[in-house]
Formats: sequence, C-alpha cells, structure tokens
Amino acid sequence: MGFWFRCLAWATGLGAMTLLALYVFAIDLWRVPTDDPQLTASILPTLAAGDVVATMRHFPFGRGNLVRCPDPQAVGRYVLARAIGEEGDALAIEGETVMIDGHRNSSIRPCDTERRTVTDPSSGEDVDLECTSEEFGESRFEALHARSGTESPTRTKVEKGKWFLVSDNRHIHLDSRDFGQVDPGACQHVFLRLFGEKGVFDLATRLTVLW
Repeated sequence: MGFWFRCLAWATGLGAMTLLALYVFAIDLWRVPTDDPQLTASILPTLAAGDVVATMRHFPFGRGNLVRCPDPQAVGRYVLARAIGEEGDALAIEGETVMIDGHRNSSIRPCDTERRTVTDPSSGEDVDLECTSEEFGESRFEALHARSGTESPTRTKVEKGKWFLVSDNRHIHLDSRDFGQVDPGACQHVFLRLFGEKGVFDLATRLTVLW
C-alpha cells in the first residue's frame, strides 16, 4: 500500500512539475475578450467570446494554424485568425473563397450544420451564412461564407517575412484584409480550447483541439 501510494504521489508531482514548466516556458493561457463584437464575429464558428485557449510560445506555426497576434490597430489587444498565406504566395479571396497561387482549396465540404446566423456588429442585423469544412496545410477547420453580397476580390503577394491572416468567418472578418500582413515572430499558435464561457463542465467546448 505504501509503495503504490508513493508511486502515485511521485507521478502526480512529476506531472504537476511538467505542467508548471510548460506554463512557465512554453504555453500561455488567454481568455477571448467579451467586449469586442468584431473579433467575436470573426472567430466563428471555431471559437466564441469568453473561451479560454492555450497558445504556444517560441514555436513555429504552419499554414492553416490558428494564431493570436498583437492587433496592429489597437495597442494591448490581439487578433485571432488563420495563417493562410506565407512569404511569396499569390493570395486571392474571391467570393469569400481563398486561393493560393491560383488554386482553390479542393477539399471544401459542407459542415454538419450547414447554415449559421451571425449578428453583424456594424449593422446590428442578423446575417445567414453558409458553413464549409476546409483544409489548409495539415489543418482542418470550419469557415463561414455569405451566399450573396460578398466583398470585392482581394489579391496580393505575401511579402518577405510576413504572413497573411484570414478569419474563419470570411464575411464578418478581422484579418489581413483589415490590418495588413503580420510579422510571425509576434504571433503565437493557438492549439487548444480548454473550456468555453460556461466553464469546465460544458462538455461541448471543453478540451477542443484547434489546429
């Protein structure tokens, strides 16, 4: 009994020390703000205001990863979007569909819930959006698009040492179309949602891998 108790105590202590070391040296915890309607709309359907997420410091990210970067337009705040276009890419967004070097994503499929209603913070009106499941790089995620009333096309060449970010909500966005290309050295990979605004007992939002 004493032997197994000591083993359990040792394993628990080692696990706690490992988690502490990761928190100190590699991982940040961050709660998505609840006072920024534009950010809240832009991160749908992947995240929501009040979600607590884990980000990785000092680790490179790849195409399709969700990243948190300092907001170029508001000191002390952050933006949250997908790293889609990297250095040298010819990126275009037409009809709210992203193309890299003239190629559309070939793996677009409908989501389990194909339609979502989102409130546009600029007008206060509800907008019906279509949801698709997409892949970029090794990341698979859901994105929202408008069926009509899309923006004028965006076409750009990603600059040296920069990334072009694209919101999962392609229609009500807060991404490089709004604030320009970003320095990846200032960004962190958002890889896990620990729990949502309702807390750790909400199974639907607890421990969600975000890529």
